[in-house]
Amino acid sequence: MGRDRIFAAAKSVLEREGIPGLTVRKVAQRAGMSPMAMYNHFADKDALLNALMEDGFVAWEKIARAVRARDPIEWLERLMEAFLDFALTEPHRFDAAFFLPATKARQYPDDFVAGHSPVVAMMMVRIDQAKADGRLGNMPALDVALALAAMGQGFVSMHRAGRFSSDKQFRALFRNALHHCLQSFAVPGSPE
Repeated sequence: MGRDRIFAAAKSVLEREGIPGLTVRKVAQRAGMSPMAMYNHFADKDALLNALMEDGFVAWEKIARAVRARDPIEWLERLMEAFLDFALTEPHRFDAAFFLPATKARQYPDDFVAGHSPVVAMMMVRIDQAKADGRLGNMPALDVALALAAMGQGFVSMHRAGRFSSDKQFRALFRNALHHCLQSFAVPGSPE
């Protein structure tokens, strides 16, 4: 009960104040307990941050598993659209997954090669399928997945900084950049 209450309080603080406002004092206050009482349920702030990060990844994995498309390139495009939607509709959960300075954050490349990221593993399957179909060149699948993720996170950061005149423009430019990114890995003359 106490751990769940603390976790719910941490999510609430994160949603209201973002990463900079996420302090043990604020979480404890929101949970209705002393900061020291929190340590009966979470060893330290890092343990709480890791739990928030994992919650964000669970949400992202659920979204990714719902993406449907037989064509591997279309699946990647839909996944990246879902990534964008996740960032815009659940910004603090997105931040917990991808920007929270958690000690157990996945490290490139080892954690991804070891399969610790289910979504990246799904991406690599589709990338390898597109390579086998002769649509993507011989770039390592993990490198393609990293490029797509970096592009997506970069666009989200630019959007949050107000670098686009409208959401419509933002989405159009995102789709265009995604198309160009995927085309940069394509085999010349292959279907899109």
